[in-house]
Amino acid sequence: MTNSLTSSIWTEAVTQTRLLRPDFVPVELMHATDKSILIAGTCCAEAAVAKVLTSRETFWREKFTREIAVYRAFARSAPPVRVPHLIAADAEQGVLLLEHLPGRRLGPDRYPPAPLARQDVCPAVDALGALAHWAPAPGAFAHAWDYEHRLDRYLGYGLVQESDHRALTRLLQEAGSARYFAHGDPLPGNILLDRHRVGLLDWEFAGYYLRHLDWALLWVLLRATPVARTLIEERVAAGDPADQAAFTVNRAMLLTRELRTHQELPTAPWQQARLAALTRDWDALCADWRR
Repeated sequence: MTNSLTSSIWTEAVTQTRLLRPDFVPVELMHATDKSILIAGTCCAEAAVAKVLTSRETFWREKFTREIAVYRAFARSAPPVRVPHLIAADAEQGVLLLEHLPGRRLGPDRYPPAPLARQDVCPAVDALGALAHWAPAPGAFAHAWDYEHRLDRYLGYGLVQESDHRALTRLLQEAGSARYFAHGDPLPGNILLDRHRVGLLDWEFAGYYLRHLDWALLWVLLRATPVARTLIEERVAAGDPADQAAFTVNRAMLLTRELRTHQELPTAPWQQARLAALTRDWDALCADWRR
């Protein structure tokens, strides 16, 4: 975004937030994308963050509305990880005002290029594991993925072979029908570390998935941190066969999604390197069920 465009979006975002909470005082721009803008500030003299939706796409408006519903659900039943306290929200205007949690992000990049410290990775893995065993209030969340439909879609895209489709269908049956709560998008930037406490941000993809969805995504993204992958694999191996099958299916779904996303990006050295790494992970995963 250009400086002039960002300034215009800032002004509009602050105006919208103050319509909801006149006592909001903006301090600094935290982040701006083509979907939303984050502004740090204060509300009633307490640290706050305003998240204002800038995209008009139906998909992102629905996700924003969903995220507001998640924070309202957390106000009724707290999860086993730190989450920002909901101050105010207006889904129609696309404004979400939250407590500003202290801490530093696990990493600024979707795919950290260098290994992360073990003392940072372990609490993050523990927190996501605890979340998977949490039971929210009935009716607060829905099933997030139709796994069969996604698998058929990826077959149609040519991203999986017929033999892989059959193998994953079998693993899906082994995983069973049980679904478990997950954050849905635990990117390194969505994980906050504050001493020994872990906080999670950006809950628009929260819902019920097969077991170990969050661990599977962290496994995919932390390719440059072998200790993270080893830790996650050991935790999964300690579980029952159904959970192990679920972990494999989740990794397959996520790797396929990431492969398609990167194939559609403009060709660039970093894109080609990422695509090659994802392909290696996909081939290694396929080898497990092709044996």
